[in-house]
Amino acid sequence: MLDGHTAPHLANIVLHVGAGSVVILCGTVAATSAKGGTLHIRAGWAFVFAYSVLVATAVIGVVVFEFRSFLAVATIASSYDVFAGYRSIRLRGRRPQSVDVGLSFFALLAAMTFVFAIRLLHKPWSPALTWSVLGGLMGLAAYDIARMVLPQYWLRRVWLQEHIYKMMAAFIAAAATGAATIFPRWAPWSALVPVIAGELLTVWFLFAYRRSKTYSRLSTLRASPE
Repeated sequence: MLDGHTAPHLANIVLHVGAGSVVILCGTVAATSAKGGTLHIRAGWAFVFAYSVLVATAVIGVVVFEFRSFLAVATIASSYDVFAGYRSIRLRGRRPQSVDVGLSFFALLAAMTFVFAIRLLHKPWSPALTWSVLGGLMGLAAYDIARMVLPQYWLRRVWLQEHIYKMMAAFIAAAATGAATIFPRWAPWSALVPVIAGELLTVWFLFAYRRSKTYSRLSTLRASPE
């Protein structure tokens, strides 16, 4: 599978796979540990840092070595998920700031650009997957922009659910992309199965946890510096 790759390309792949493995491991720990607890927070920070490496190596791979439209779309969508999920914790129901609005518009415009340019790009692994990711990204970015005018009580009520949904979306994207890469012969099901399982797990997290307990834990955390 790695035949014909240059040494820099192989090094980037190894770093990418290593970062992805850390993302899956830390994401699993964060998802299954007590929300707001020490283990959840530490695993969450490790997840964010590892995801930064994952995205950086993905960008290098797509731009420098081999362009694939689905990978490009998944990279933009997952990196936005991580950023938006982190910012949900930082804002805690407040209005989005300029950095939030700016990156939301960037994500929305990037997705719209792919919609118009997708036919001119390299054939994706699966049109259904590519279009679903684009639609999800545009929907999420549009919602985040709408927070500028949504009622304040709504923002204060759902910020925790936003954090859970966005971080789980990033986790699902990493798992699905990894599975599709490892098992290309089984695509698109190798990616769809993690997506479906992850979405069901996300719904369970959103409704199974008692908001009062989790909210009280997270609200007492000291905010990290900008």
